[in-house]
Amino acid sequence: MLIKDYKGKDTRRTLGLHRGKVAIKRETSSAKPARVFMWIGLCALVVFVNYLFLVRLGPLGKKEITIGSILRENAKPDTFEDWFDKGYKKYQEGDPVGAAEAYSKAIMLKPEETRSYFNRGVVYMTMGEYDKAIDDYNKVIELRADYAEAYHNRGWAHFHKGHFDLAIQDCDQALLLNPDMVPAYLTRGMAYKARGLLDMAKSDFQKSCELGDNSGCQAYGELSKTTHDGS
Repeated sequence: MLIKDYKGKDTRRTLGLHRGKVAIKRETSSAKPARVFMWIGLCALVVFVNYLFLVRLGPLGKKEITIGSILRENAKPDTFEDWFDKGYKKYQEGDPVGAAEAYSKAIMLKPEETRSYFNRGVVYMTMGEYDKAIDDYNKVIELRADYAEAYHNRGWAHFHKGHFDLAIQDCDQALLLNPDMVPAYLTRGMAYKARGLLDMAKSDFQKSCELGDNSGCQAYGELSKTTHDGS
């Protein structure tokens, strides 16, 4: 039966506590110390070898890696990089609400980082939240005045709100910072067209087309046909 020894440990003995201790002492004292240590060493070596080959290098090792991967996947993000990456992943998965929430968490942890505002602005644009997008691009420009893409994206948001003059101004600034920014020519051309400034729109569409933008080529072709038919 299972009884407790004097230290509270379990020991399988039918003898009483005192007799059990005497019996154990008598059994161990009959063996030579050198042989006892030798057997202990051999047992330890066998256990160590089995651990290496059966646990670390065998199927159990793979299981540990799998469990670790699952835990990391399900772990709640807690750093700026974690939330930023989650925002990108959510956006790629077609979950703009989740993406916006993740970028907001990233902004709370690192409010001076422009990338979070920029990407959240893109997410808001896909959601049709143009005012929120403009606010984010205002923040980007406040933190980094030479961020050409932020000017263009803000211009695109203004265009969708029907603020064509503001869209043109933002595209002007974007092209001042980066004269080869293809989308800025296309967006400004669309704003010019909405304002009825067709010659200026055609010029921007042509420039966009020359820089390799198929949408610019199509817009240029359609506008050229319209003006030609109108004349």
